Amino acid sequence: MFKNTPLKYLILLTLSLHFLGIGTDQASAVDLIKLEREFSGKGSTQGAFGKTIHLAFKQNIYVSDTENRLIQKLSPTGEFLLQIPENPESYDNFLRKPGHITVDDNGNIYVADVTTHHIADTSEPKIYIFAPCVHKLSLSGELLTTYFVDLVDEKPGVVIPAQHLIDEDGKIALGIQPKGYDRQLRITVNASNQLYVLDAERGRIHKFGADAKKLTTFGRYGAGDGEFDKDASDIAIDARGNVFVADTGNHRIVKFDKDGKFILSFGRKGRNNREFVKPIALATMPTGEVLVKDSSIFRRKIGGLPEVIALSPTLTQLTESTPSQTELADTIKNATRPQYGPFAQNPVSPVDITSLNRRLRLLEEAEYRRYYEDNASDDEDDKELAEELKRTDIRLTLLHNVISRVQKFHNNGRYIGRIIYEVDQLSEEKHDLTFLDLDNTGYLYLRDTSDFTITQYSITGFTVKPSHMNGFYSTRVANLSNDYLEDYEDVDTLTDVQDKLNQLELKNLFGWTYSLSERWHLTFLDELTYSEQDERYITPAKEEDSFDFETQALENAFALNLKFITNPNPYRYKELNFSVGRVDGTTDLTQDALFQEQNKQRRIDTGDASSTVLELNWDIWSRTNLWFRYAHLNPAETSRNFIRRFYDVSGDLYEVFGSRNEARQFLGEFTIKF
Repeated sequence: MFKNTPLKYLILLTLSLHFLGIGTDQASAVDLIKLEREFSGKGSTQGAFGKTIHLAFKQNIYVSDTENRLIQKLSPTGEFLLQIPENPESYDNFLRKPGHITVDDNGNIYVADVTTHHIADTSEPKIYIFAPCVHKLSLSGELLTTYFVDLVDEKPGVVIPAQHLIDEDGKIALGIQPKGYDRQLRITVNASNQLYVLDAERGRIHKFGADAKKLTTFGRYGAGDGEFDKDASDIAIDARGNVFVADTGNHRIVKFDKDGKFILSFGRKGRNNREFVKPIALATMPTGEVLVKDSSIFRRKIGGLPEVIALSPTLTQLTESTPSQTELADTIKNATRPQYGPFAQNPVSPVDITSLNRRLRLLEEAEYRRYYEDNASDDEDDKELAEELKRTDIRLTLLHNVISRVQKFHNNGRYIGRIIYEVDQLSEEKHDLTFLDLDNTGYLYLRDTSDFTITQYSITGFTVKPSHMNGFYSTRVANLSNDYLEDYEDVDTLTDVQDKLNQLELKNLFGWTYSLSERWHLTFLDELTYSEQDERYITPAKEEDSFDFETQALENAFALNLKFITNPNPYRYKELNFSVGRVDGTTDLTQDALFQEQNKQRRIDTGDASSTVLELNWDIWSRTNLWFRYAHLNPAETSRNFIRRFYDVSGDLYEVFGSRNEARQFLGEFTIKF
């Protein structure tokens, strides 16, 4: 009945993947990245920057530096070329909080900023209004014009608060700071050097001509067609002049034509393909594709050394005829004997334990936000607790990578593929790499939030790379030696029994993980254990009863797990696991009379084991789990199938005892949670 069960499992797995729509076309659409170069760093001039920067790309790299109030021009490889202005500390520096930046085909630079504007027809005193703006600069940094999205030449119609200022003539003036005067703007230019300004907080996009005249305004706040949320975070234009907006709060991309007419929107909240968790950056490529970076992250974590699923109990079952050895052999526990899992003698329900363990990862995001990101309290005790939690997590974590993605779409919203990259959270140098920007050739830029260096990555396609693998190796040596001298209840003090026992265990554990994508994950564990026991039991009064006992055991256990997260949404989380476990072991035991000239009695045991387990664990729906397991246990009831040979005092074989037992098990479980 069970002869073809492993084959049936493979067929079932294939059909399941097909049913889920998991095909090779999607796998081939996954690209990885390759480090090209590092540049920049912490500073204020000559290729170094402050904390908050924005990038623009037009043959060269342009960087606006908010804290240092300057703009720098770098070569495509990150070398410093030009700085605007030369002296940022000068009173002539018109840059106040330079933000988003773009460059047109003529090399003119546009930078979003905040400025003061003199309201026309006001004097004695002059009245200035603070307002968000976009400065247009020449190649050399000369200010050409300033664009405003607010009305800045209207006098206040009511009495409002104002601040005292000193104007450029040294006279007292008044300054008005309306609500939202320092709000962030996002900007881009088309091939005709027309400027588009995304004013997300006001729910508007403003289009200006090359002559700086406003041509049109479109868009509005909301979640319907042609609408976007107040935290929309980026704007981009494709080669045809279409306008794309990263509608962050609505988890989608909104597309307009060049005149502001709504065309379509695509995406929804989620971590699947074609879904977003707060899209934050856009880039349109010359070939028509649109790259979208969202905030979704996928974590890969193995805490502590994992238990290798295996079968063999202990050496005690091979030494049951010698009680003293049985007690001592208990100190050598074969590490491949689990207390739970597929090979356990009395396996716990996978829904009760395994399923719950899998669900623990659903808490990770909340935990990280709690003590990595959202710890904004000023209470020192809370901060110290957060740091301690972070340190504890690092100490207990063997491997921990964070995977992020950039999705690629056709300009009609059709999904093409995605780019994934990993950040090693246990790397002292690289753990705090964060996304910075994308350029229109597909280069990805990450930034180290500690030393402010910028790293540039190219797209390399999907290949198995050592840099995307994680592994660990652990070795353990245990040696126990015991000497026992016993004087029984007699009138002398001579030794009646001398028992020398030595036990040795060598263990090698190797683990290897590879993230095939942000949702496909392969884990391999292998544990090789060698153990031996040597005992010399000497009875001086009756030397013929003395014996020498030796046993050697070698066991290899490995487990292979292929995981696919079918739905990464924490509230609808589902995954599919296919696991293979294998154990092979051998044991040789000999017991000889110590003084062969008096007694040639001996015993020889040889044992072997080979067991296999196949397991499928599938969340059909977020609250429905299907679990299958097929196990070929050989042996089924003991640690080894063995042959035991006994020899008499003359050295002649007089008895052979053999034990062969195996079992095949099929288990299935279907669980629905209400």
